[in-house]
Parts: sequence; C-alpha cells; structure tokens
Amino acid sequence: MEESERSIKAFIIPYGAWYKNVISGNPRIYIGLYYEAGGNDGEFGIVWDGIGIRLMAYSDAWETLRKMPELMAKIDREKSKPAVPEFVELLKRIGFRDLTKRENPYTRQTI
Repeated sequence: MEESERSIKAFIIPYGAWYKNVISGNPRIYIGLYYEAGGNDGEFGIVWDGIGIRLMAYSDAWETLRKMPELMAKIDREKSKPAVPEFVELLKRIGFRDLTKRENPYTRQTI
C-alpha cells in the first residue's frame, strides 16, 4: 500500500456479491478497514443465525472494532435482531461504504 492510501470504514455482503451462489451458511456481513485497491487493516463479521446476531472476531480484529465506536453506539439494544437490509442501512447512515463486488470480473455481468 502506498503510504498516502488510507483505509476506509466499509462492509461487504457476501450473499449480495457476484459469487453468492457458492456462499453457504447463515447470512453475514463483513465490516472492516479496507483499502480501495484490496486488502484491509482488519475485519470482523456479523452473522444472523436462529438465535440472533453474532459477532465473529478473531483476536487481531479487536483493534478494528475499537476504531468503530460509532457503530457500537448506534446498535439498537432494544431490537435484538434487525434484518440484514436494516443493518446495512444503519452502516450507510453512519458513513460506512458498501464494497460488495456485484459485477463478475470474468464476465462483466452484474447481478
């Protein structure tokens, strides 16, 4: 990465991507500090399962999570399981960018 390039707060929705047909498991969103050219400074996942919403974070993602206090402040503690689209709108409202790749780079078809 060039030193002048800064990571941005963004998210990726795998089941909304061009490769969604090979995604299995519960719906999820990855949130992190991403570079436009690829790569990241850290990411964690939010998974929707039968019980509620679960945070998936390896030990190296705790620093990334700490850099996003606006996300933790906006999560509605009264609503234990917002739908994925509601959560995506929340992320957009607080300034996170959607980096989901919806166009297949091999065929240039958008889903």
